Amino acid sequence: MPSTRSQSQSAIQFPKKKNARTHTKEASRERTKLENGSSVALPLSPLPKELPLSPRKRLGDDNLCNVPQTLSCSPPKQSRKENGPPSTPKGRRLLFDENQSATTPVSPLKRVQDPYLLSPLRRGQETPSSSRNNERKSVGARLFKQEGSCYQKAKHALNTAIPERLLARDSETATIKAFLTSHVSGGKPGSLYISGAPGTGKTACLNKLLQESKDDLKQCKTVYINCMSLRSSQAVFPAIAEEISGGKSSIAAKDIVRSLEKTVTSKGPIILLVLDEMDQLDSRGQDVLYTVFEWPWLPNSRVVLIGIANALDLTDRILPRLQARPQCKPQLLNFSPYTKDQIATILQERLNQVSGDQVLDNAAIQFCARKISAVSGDARKALDICRRAVEIVEADVRGQTVLKPLTESLSPSKEVPSNPVPKKVSLPHISRVLSDVYGDKMASSGGSSESFPLQQKLLVCALLLLTRQSKIKEVTLGKLHEAYSKVCRKQQVPGVGQSECLSLCQLLETRGILGLKKAKEARLTKVSLKIEERDIEHAFKDKVLIGNVLNSGI
Repeated sequence: MPSTRSQSQSAIQFPKKKNARTHTKEASRERTKLENGSSVALPLSPLPKELPLSPRKRLGDDNLCNVPQTLSCSPPKQSRKENGPPSTPKGRRLLFDENQSATTPVSPLKRVQDPYLLSPLRRGQETPSSSRNNERKSVGARLFKQEGSCYQKAKHALNTAIPERLLARDSETATIKAFLTSHVSGGKPGSLYISGAPGTGKTACLNKLLQESKDDLKQCKTVYINCMSLRSSQAVFPAIAEEISGGKSSIAAKDIVRSLEKTVTSKGPIILLVLDEMDQLDSRGQDVLYTVFEWPWLPNSRVVLIGIANALDLTDRILPRLQARPQCKPQLLNFSPYTKDQIATILQERLNQVSGDQVLDNAAIQFCARKISAVSGDARKALDICRRAVEIVEADVRGQTVLKPLTESLSPSKEVPSNPVPKKVSLPHISRVLSDVYGDKMASSGGSSESFPLQQKLLVCALLLLTRQSKIKEVTLGKLHEAYSKVCRKQQVPGVGQSECLSLCQLLETRGILGLKKAKEARLTKVSLKIEERDIEHAFKDKVLIGNVLNSGI
């Protein structure tokens, strides 16, 4: 029995007591084995899941940060290439998680602030509503440039070419047509002088009649010459000879007039001679004009002459010898300036040729017609002003963009509505163009006393003094500038140079005050008054200035 007790005592072994250092080392080894996945027998005393680490060990002193991800490490030491998401420190909350699933609820405020959530298709996600909308096209909108085709059509309609139908010139057209029928078709020589201010339809009426009467004029020889293109008044005879003979004439200049007289008095078809801008043939002694007007009355002549000029009294004032020979006096036809209603009708007729909405406002048309009729009655000037106003609006519209629906979004059954005029030409646009052409005061509707600038008033007064002293209605620009400079010195007003003086004369010509006849040199340009002295006082509305200038003299 003693041996049995001794054997059982030797079989039962009690654990030895361990100090604190040994217990700590064994606990560390056992915990490492547990973390590596090996099964170990846990001691009776529970082992804490995480040991408290000092801040230095958290930074990796004992390689504790190199263990797998079950241990929490500071965010800066975690690798970015790891598959798992970065751990979020306690006390911090991310506003947006890229790995958040599509089913995670997001507040409406975050959806508005997040650009990715506004477009789920950009992130490869598809919502139930987007899958249903894929079956039908969504209506969208884009920015487009304004369309300006309506302005192009309006500008084309407002050109100064000969229209299909001439308005407000029925009586004048009938007179010209009767003259052509009586003399050209009847084989009877004669002459017709057509006068009128620029832009009153003189040349347009005649050219339209000539085009319409081509069949009736086949048997005659038509010669059309614009005297403005000639170098001098004597150059008209070689030009006529070339047109009649059909080639360049080799006759000497001194014999060309006698040769032409033989040609026009010989047997042959009627010669219809049309001289546009006939007042450019003005010469010393008026020999050229006298010769041309006497051709139809030569024995056996076959010339039918039609002259066109601006001067109303050209045959009476410049050609007094024609009064002594009544048979040589031409038939007169005057084209009066267009009235306000006639200009408005012309503009409206042109714009009606354009389909769709009207580009010009009715008030703008009436304003333009009223201003042009008060100044000159020139229909071409009214067309030019309206066309320039259309160009201003077109340039303004082309610089704008509009938001409109895409045409692809409309169903095939729906038609795209025609676009209205983006912006109409209104009264301020016409006023702006009038201000640029005639000066700032011209555009005002009140007709104030300052409608003419001071320099223009002094220039007209100087011309009025010259015509009084010399008793000649036409003076050269050089003499006019000398008189104007003297008037400025007496009135103690600074004057302008000769080139600027010509510009002033051109502005006054557009307003119907002066008449100009161009020459090779600017100083030889002839200037004349087109209104009476009492009309000048009424236009200027400044009797004091006119009285001082006329009383002081030159």
